Amino acid sequence: MIAEQFLTRSPELLARYRHRLEEIKSPLVADEATWSTCALQAERIIQDCAQSLRSGRPEVRSGLVQQVEGLGTERATQGIGGVHSLRAGILLFDLVFDTLAETVATKPEEFDRFRAGVRALQRGIGMRLEAGALGHDTYLLNTVREVNAAAQRQLAREIHDHLGNHVSLALRQLELHELELTRGAGPQEIGARIGAVKETLTESLGIIRDLVTQLRRAEREGTLESSFAAFLESMEITASKVRIQVNGSEEWATQPVLDEVFLVVRECLRNSLAHAGAEHVLAVVDIAPYGVHALIEDDGCGFDVSKVATAGRANGIASATERVELLGGTILFTSDPEVRGTRVTITIPLRNLPGDSVDSGK
Repeated sequence: MIAEQFLTRSPELLARYRHRLEEIKSPLVADEATWSTCALQAERIIQDCAQSLRSGRPEVRSGLVQQVEGLGTERATQGIGGVHSLRAGILLFDLVFDTLAETVATKPEEFDRFRAGVRALQRGIGMRLEAGALGHDTYLLNTVREVNAAAQRQLAREIHDHLGNHVSLALRQLELHELELTRGAGPQEIGARIGAVKETLTESLGIIRDLVTQLRRAEREGTLESSFAAFLESMEITASKVRIQVNGSEEWATQPVLDEVFLVVRECLRNSLAHAGAEHVLAVVDIAPYGVHALIEDDGCGFDVSKVATAGRANGIASATERVELLGGTILFTSDPEVRGTRVTITIPLRNLPGDSVDSGK
């Protein structure tokens, strides 16, 4: 009986679920095709909860869960990071849990069935997040492998086409020099030949330096992290107060995207220090082939997010939001004036995966 009562609220649950995702600007509701896959998983979780209410024991159809691994890969190709699936899972858990509790609120004798339904809910969401993360990580690892392979092929071409050609030319010039010596060539001819060899070898050294520079990309990278370091130094902020970490390769994002990320994160840091009165601030920027994800947390005084959302466009937070949205990304502020601490999460998809242009010279 309670299972049927619970199932009758399924359409309402899905509608509320979509509304909550729209409120946080989740890319899972950006288009109907993406939402339909999200709604399908939610429906299956609700059905498993209903079946668990009937039987009195947790029941999750594991065969259907395994299909989510492919869904995780699909979302990665769309530039939808795993954090969005995690947020969606938390939202769905809250909504379904409350509905389960309301369904059995007047039936304390059904507590065991309620517990079975909650366990099915937890397992269904957890197993799907795990399977999706596996597909997502597999895609990411394969992408990184392809990028490395493309870079190696490019390096091989550079060595063969440029360095190899110059070395071959220098060797040929030395062979001609030997022939001229056997023929009794004069000092002027010998000098010209030796000069040509030196010039060729000098050009070869230039090519070697260029290749070494490419191999030392790690030394050239870190521009984002160094920019943050320069900002903190200019503000005379110590590392104990603000900690910034940049992970991943900056080659996976274009310079305009990196510039915007720096400006947005810097604005968040300024707000934490100037307005929130934070004692400690943490900023983490993760750069991956599929997108850029940033997290900024502080222990300062919170603020009313709804009031900030309706503030004038000159507001710094509104400006940060606009910058992220222009890049096709999302920014989410979590704060409360009655609770210390503010959390900002930023996700920007990278549509053009690295490696797309690496081999353009083939």
